[in-house]
Amino acid sequence: MNIALFAIAAVVAGVVALRFATRKATKQFEAMEDAFVANPNNTHIVLVRGWNRAELDEILDDFLASYELPEWTAQADERPDDVLAVTFPQDIQPHLLYFLVNYIQYPKDFELEGRSIGVVGRVVLTAAFGAPDPSFVGKQAEIYVPSNDDEYDEVYTKVDSRAYVVSFTDLIWKPTDQARTPPEIAALT
Repeated sequence: MNIALFAIAAVVAGVVALRFATRKATKQFEAMEDAFVANPNNTHIVLVRGWNRAELDEILDDFLASYELPEWTAQADERPDDVLAVTFPQDIQPHLLYFLVNYIQYPKDFELEGRSIGVVGRVVLTAAFGAPDPSFVGKQAEIYVPSNDDEYDEVYTKVDSRAYVVSFTDLIWKPTDQARTPPEIAALT
């Protein structure tokens, strides 16, 4: 009898926790959506090394199609030293930028074995990024997949010398003492 009550209590606690987490994620997403104002003069850029131009174009096409975004949302250009740059002529919502950095690192139907992929987003923060501190608005930040990643559904955001984990389950910035900056992004400029 006690085991059955314990099991029921555990299920109820799990449901309550899930509802709370879902409500929290929904509020964060709605706040980010409400704060977003497209800026065609944005300076957001995603720098990429490790994919060639044709591969990156295919990765971008797949990403844009999966979110039903127009193809002009993201534009790739070649830079010196085998660096590719993705820009956003009409801007892009921050949550999609988080997802895109992760997707370029881990694209569907591409072989990652034997590759050294470097992806970093460089942005000027707006309120729509969901930063925990309003003083971050207007500051530059880096968005990247952490080294030794084993989650596959989060990015790190670094502002000044502070690093934050941004999980795709709730998009809430959580401070971390370990920036886990991948060496592959150090030389991306």
